[in-house]
Amino acid sequence: MRLRAVLLDLDGTLVDTAPDMVGSLNRVLKCHSKQAVDVDQAGKLVSNGGKALIEFGFGDSIGKGDIPDVEQLVQQFLADYKQNVANDSFIYDGMYEVLEYCESNALKWGIITNKPLHLAKDLLESLGLLKRCAILLGGDSLPVKKPDPVPMLHTCMVLSLAPSECLYVGDHLRDIQAGNAAGMDTASALWGYISDTEKPEEWGANFMLTTPNGLLNLVKEKHLAA
Repeated sequence: MRLRAVLLDLDGTLVDTAPDMVGSLNRVLKCHSKQAVDVDQAGKLVSNGGKALIEFGFGDSIGKGDIPDVEQLVQQFLADYKQNVANDSFIYDGMYEVLEYCESNALKWGIITNKPLHLAKDLLESLGLLKRCAILLGGDSLPVKKPDPVPMLHTCMVLSLAPSECLYVGDHLRDIQAGNAAGMDTASALWGYISDTEKPEEWGANFMLTTPNGLLNLVKEKHLAA
């Protein structure tokens, strides 16, 4: 069936949010007299959210001595991140062209992320994208989130589309699992936050893309197909 919508993960797929998320982590670490982490190293964990970053930065010191428990640290992280959500984050080179192609060719595009909705809204508003997307679902928009396929199926219902008319693009195994389970075509965004120990070739995506330009070519091909 002809492509009618391009649906995207947010962190590590559409936007490089690692500079701001790791920045918030390092400020929380500094607040508790802990050493800062390397942005590139910690950035690989961004798709796993704030808790994963906190656990990486604080390690086994969580809950010991003067260090709060993990939930308190996550709340500190989220409070700082909300104030700094778009300081240094940027749209990946080539993704603007994907969005512009969609908008110029009657293709809908939207975002399904596990990021809390209020943070996703703040980020997209700062980047000038909030009013352009056809739908934005956060990790707390529904009772379940990826890898459950419900957010994908809900999106199809809202946009009046069949799953087979959608392409879902993400940089994490759960993205591909959710898209596949919903009956969408899926593509792995290999430019995202994928650690050296992960094996995206085993995720089961229909397509593996190394660059946003590759995504643009794929979208054109599927859109123009009979």
